[in-house]
Parts: sequence; C-alpha cells; structure tokens
Amino acid sequence: MNANVRRAIPAAYVVGVAGFVAMITIILFFSAGQPWGTISDLALLVMTAAIPFLMLAFWELGGLTPTPLALVAQASGWFAAGAWCATQLAFVIGVLEIDYTMPATGAFAIQALTLIVIGLWIAGANLLAGPWLSALRWLGVVTGLGVVLYAAATLADDKDSPLVLAGGIAYLVLLPLWALVMGFYLARRVRAPR
Repeated sequence: MNANVRRAIPAAYVVGVAGFVAMITIILFFSAGQPWGTISDLALLVMTAAIPFLMLAFWELGGLTPTPLALVAQASGWFAAGAWCATQLAFVIGVLEIDYTMPATGAFAIQALTLIVIGLWIAGANLLAGPWLSALRWLGVVTGLGVVLYAAATLADDKDSPLVLAGGIAYLVLLPLWALVMGFYLARRVRAPR
C-alpha cells in the first residue's frame, strides 16, 4: 500500500478528533464564552489542514474520473483547504475580522467558497471512487453535500437560519464521523493480506 494511503490514516483520525473537539468547544463557547471559541477555531484549522492527506489517498486508490479531471479536482481541493486554513489562521491571530452572525462577506465569504470546493470534492471523490470503496461512499457523498449546504447557506443567511444549522450539523458532526470511519476503513485495507 502506498505511503499516501498510510499517511491518510492518522490524518483521518486527526480530522475526526479535531472536528469533534471543534463541535464540543463551540457548544461550550455559546454557553460559557472564551477561551472555547478560540479553541474551536484552532480545532477547525487542524481539521481542515489534515483533509488534503485524505485527498491524496483517494487519488492513490483511484476512481472513475479520468486523470486530467482528477488532477484538477485534487489541485482544487488542496488549494481550497490551503486558502481556508490561511484565512482561519489570519482570523485566529487577529489579522482578519469575521462576523459569523451575519451572512458571509469578506474573509467569511472566502471561507464559505473554499468549503464549497472541499465539500464538492468530498462528495465527488466518494461517489466516483473505484470499487475499493464500499457502501461507505454514501456517507461521504452525504457529508460532502452537507458541507456544501452549510457553506452555501452561510453566504445567504445568518447563523440562525435552519439551512445554516442543518449544514452545520453535517460540517461539525458528519465530516468528523466520515473521517474517523475512513481512517478505520483505510487501516483495515492496509492490514488486509494481499
């Protein structure tokens, strides 16, 4: 099994654990205030920074997409993850202001657009993955579409919108869950006798 797939296993666990930390700490932020918001922001940064390693595993294991299109999807996913992380880091250190209570504009709109790309990558990569991916593909498709829903809804509505809340569940629950399941699935593939 290729090194990219082996690296994706701990990365998947990082995405999952960091995502659940982000979910728990954002709940604590809304009930108790800081420092939980900053911890949640940092956990989301770690989560998103680890996603490209999963992208490489999907590339390595192959799928139904012709190589030029797969390369464009891979590059777009990496660029989107990098742009999201750069924007998030700038927000955490105080260089950028992001108002999550209003429809996304400025840096928040950049984050939303990059999350749309990431969500489309997750949905598409899972849908078009080769026979190596079992029924788990449908969890990935739903997860990716949920991330797209969250990001698109933040562009149009405020944080209390039902679509933002439904998409937020996909972003903070389904995405970490999908990543953890992918980590276990890839680890089992690596250990399986050939």
